[in-house]
Amino acid sequence: MAALDHPGPAGKPEATVTVEVNQVAELTKPRDGVTDPVRMYAVLTVSVRKHGDAVPRRSAVDHAEVLLIDHSSSMVSPPSRLAAARRAAVDALGRIPDGARFALVAGSDQATMIYPHDFRLAIADRKSRDAAEAALRACAPGGGTAMGTWLKAALEILDRPDAPASRHALLLTDGRNEEAYERLDVLRDRVERCAGGFVCDVFGIGAGWRTEELLLIAGELGGQARAVRDLTRLPGEMAALAEQAAERDITGLRLRLHYRKGVTRYSFEQVHPTRVALHPARTDRSAADSSAGGPIEEYTTAPWRTETRDYLLCVGTPYHPDEDGKELFLTEIEVAVAPGHGKRIRLPEPEAVMMRWSDDADLYSRVHPRVAHYRQTEKLRRTFEQGCAALRGGDQASAEKHFGTCWHLAVTAGDEVMKDHLRRLVEVHEHPSGHPEVRLLTRIERFDVESARIELSRVPLPDGGRR
Repeated sequence: MAALDHPGPAGKPEATVTVEVNQVAELTKPRDGVTDPVRMYAVLTVSVRKHGDAVPRRSAVDHAEVLLIDHSSSMVSPPSRLAAARRAAVDALGRIPDGARFALVAGSDQATMIYPHDFRLAIADRKSRDAAEAALRACAPGGGTAMGTWLKAALEILDRPDAPASRHALLLTDGRNEEAYERLDVLRDRVERCAGGFVCDVFGIGAGWRTEELLLIAGELGGQARAVRDLTRLPGEMAALAEQAAERDITGLRLRLHYRKGVTRYSFEQVHPTRVALHPARTDRSAADSSAGGPIEEYTTAPWRTETRDYLLCVGTPYHPDEDGKELFLTEIEVAVAPGHGKRIRLPEPEAVMMRWSDDADLYSRVHPRVAHYRQTEKLRRTFEQGCAALRGGDQASAEKHFGTCWHLAVTAGDEVMKDHLRRLVEVHEHPSGHPEVRLLTRIERFDVESARIELSRVPLPDGGRR
C-alpha cells in the first residue's frame, strides 16, 4: 500500500496510519419492480502505529486531563465510597506525565474547582500533584447531582486557545441527574455542546446511577462507560484509562468519505473498541448539487495512540441494468490531517468500498465475517435491551426468550464477558435440540442488569479478544 507523508517537522514520520476495507463486493440484484436502493455494509479498519513506542514517553506535554469527581451528599453513604473515589483520583493523577496539564473538579449540583482554584489547568509535577491531593481530601461533600454542569465546567477549562490538542476527562459518579437541578434535556444539550471538545470516560459506582445517562455521555464524547462493583479495583481502572489517554497524542486525524453519485449513506458509526455516535463535522455537496458526483463527508476522530478502531458503514445504491458485469466504487475513504497539527504522519492512499451486481439471490453466507460480527453484536445489544424491558415489565417468559437469544449470540461471537454477565441473570440448561434453555434466577440484582448494559457498549473483536 502506498503512503503519503503529511507535511510536518523535518525527519522521520512519528506515526503511520493504515486503512483496510472489509466487505464482500457482490450485491444481489433487486427483484423486478423493486426500486429501493440495495444496501452494502463494509467495515473500515483504521490503525495508527506510533514509532518509538518501546520507550514510554513520560515527558509528554501535549495533553490535558480533567477529573470530575462526584462529591454529592450520597457519596458519604457508605464512607468507603468517597474514600475509594479519592484514591482513584490520586492514582489517576499519578499516571499523568510530568509537564501535562490537569484540573480537579468536585461535582454536585454545581461544579467546584478543587485544584487549581480557578477555571484553568495546572502543570503536572510532584508539587502540584501533592497540592491537588491535599485539596481533594479537604473538599467537603454535599448537594445533589447535575452532571451536565460538571461537563460544562470541563469544557470551560479545556476550550482555550492555549490548551493542549489532546483533551480528556474522567467522570466518576454514584448517582443520577436530579430533575430539580438539571433536566434530562439540559444534560443532553450540554453533552452535545461538549462533543468534539474532549473525550470523556465515565465510571459508575454504587447502584444509584442511571445507565442511559452514562451511555449518553460516553457515547457522544467518544469514551468508555464502566460500572465498577468492587471498589478496590476502581483506582487501578481509573489510573489505566488516564495513562491510555495521555498516550493518545496523535491528534487531528479526519476521515473523509467520498460518495459516488446516487449513493445514499444510511449509517456510519465506530463499532470497536466502543460504539460511538458519529456525525459529519463538514459536508461538501458542491459535486452533488451540480450532478457531477456525490457528497463528501468529513468526520473528526478522537486522539490516537498505537491502536486500531473499526467503523461500520452502510450505504445504498439503486440498480441500473447497464452496470451489470462492472466493478464500481460506492465510497472512497481518505484519511487526512487537520491544519495546524505539526506531527509528521505517514498517511495511506485512499481505499474504496466496491460493488458488483450478482444474480445470486442467497448471499447471506457470503457476508464478510467482520461485518457479520458487528451486525451480530448490535443485534445482541438490541435483544438484551428488549429482555431488560420485559424484565422491568414483569414479563418473565419474554425476558427468558430474549436472554436465551442473547446467550446464543454471545456463544456464537465468542463473547465470554457477556456470557459471564448473563450467568448472573439466568440459569442455562442444555437441551437435546442443541439450543440451550434459560430460566431467570430467583433473585436478580439491579447492578447485574445495568452493568451488562454498560458492557454492551464495549464491543469485542471478532475473535473474542479485546484490543
